[in-house]
Amino acid sequence: MKKSAPAAAFVLVLALGTLAPAQGSLQSDPQARMRIRENISNLYLLRLTRALDLTEEQTARLYPLLTRVEKEKAEIQRRMGLDLRDLRAELVKAGAGEQRVLELVARIKEARSTIRQKDDDVEGVLDGVLTPVQKARYLIFTVDFLRSIERNLERARGLKGPIKRTP
Repeated sequence: MKKSAPAAAFVLVLALGTLAPAQGSLQSDPQARMRIRENISNLYLLRLTRALDLTEEQTARLYPLLTRVEKEKAEIQRRMGLDLRDLRAELVKAGAGEQRVLELVARIKEARSTIRQKDDDVEGVLDGVLTPVQKARYLIFTVDFLRSIERNLERARGLKGPIKRTP
């Protein structure tokens, strides 16, 4: 389970990061992007609860933790996105400043490390709360959910036709 969470988080970050270019108006509206991220997070938590058939006690323990960690990761990812933008801009400059590049690379690496640590912390809690069957369902759910998000993003970008709306 520990190996899939960082990969899942990375795919989700990439998916959310590619959503802005796909939706031109979202690039200029960070609040809209944040609402989309929150909606995806809420959808994830709701479907996770159903897929794992969590008890009320498990839900009460996990939901606040997962919500808090996702908000913290979203802020880290936002700052990392700004640092990546600055790094790209710095590298385009003729005679890019090595010190600035090193500083930005260090901040980006630190952000990635922090996100991985938060994912590991969540995995530790999940290991202590979930049954073996729920752990297995969690692995499958995470992969399936992220694939679904990826397919919908591709459709939103026009690569695979219109998005099907489900009630």
